[in-house]
Amino acid sequence: MLELEHVTYGYGKGAPVIRNLSTSILRGRIYGLLGANAAGKTTLLNLMSGLLFPVEGRITMDGRDITKRDPETLEKTALMSSEFQFTKKWKIMDFVRLHSGFYPDFSLTVLEDCLEGFGIDMENTMLNAMSLGQKHKVLFSILLSFGTDLLLLDEPLNGMDMPSRGAFRKMLMKHLREDQTVIISSHTVPDIEALLTDVMILREDGSCFCETIENISARYSFGTSRSDSGAVYSEACAGGIRVIKEKEADTDTESEVSLELLFNAVNKGIIK
Repeated sequence: MLELEHVTYGYGKGAPVIRNLSTSILRGRIYGLLGANAAGKTTLLNLMSGLLFPVEGRITMDGRDITKRDPETLEKTALMSSEFQFTKKWKIMDFVRLHSGFYPDFSLTVLEDCLEGFGIDMENTMLNAMSLGQKHKVLFSILLSFGTDLLLLDEPLNGMDMPSRGAFRKMLMKHLREDQTVIISSHTVPDIEALLTDVMILREDGSCFCETIENISARYSFGTSRSDSGAVYSEACAGGIRVIKEKEADTDTESEVSLELLFNAVNKGIIK
């Protein structure tokens, strides 16, 4: 679906934020995009959406260079930015009527169901008067209703309370088609962990670790131990030592992947 080939991007004369990044984004997957502050998560999402152009390398969607910004490519992608403002006194449907015509798979039914799930009045709510969390609920609902092949979400849970985060997960899984792909950048990993099929981790050097949860679980076991013997990565915790160990073929039972532990091991260069 989306191919990134040796992509490099930087700002001004500083070191590149994204460096020689190559990966494939597949259809029907939900990716968690993780990284430290200023690691380049937002930059990468903007590159994938075509808002930024690589300094080096190439990004294509279904073989089309996204920097060409062809209508056939743009109608397949929706980006939810972490920071945005509604500058006019829009009602929700005013905003939707203006933008939905660019997306041939737009569904009013999906939009109505999402907003109802979040408890938002579609007819009378003024966008510019909403809190950050409410704006994120509305924009997420609108972008999901557009039905794009690729949905890019940059910190979508910012400002949402716990019930709203639950509604976010419910609406995403209820209305996401099997052929759609989602990339979610989030600092609140526990809120999205159960949704993910794949994880992308941006390292401090601008490169990227990308792997399926299934493959990670097949190769490594995650848990707490009294000893770090045999661990490829370990760190102290209240209950002892948290460890990542390589599995021996067909001998170890499956364990849930700890994204926090994996993130630390990848950033320290222990897991490549």
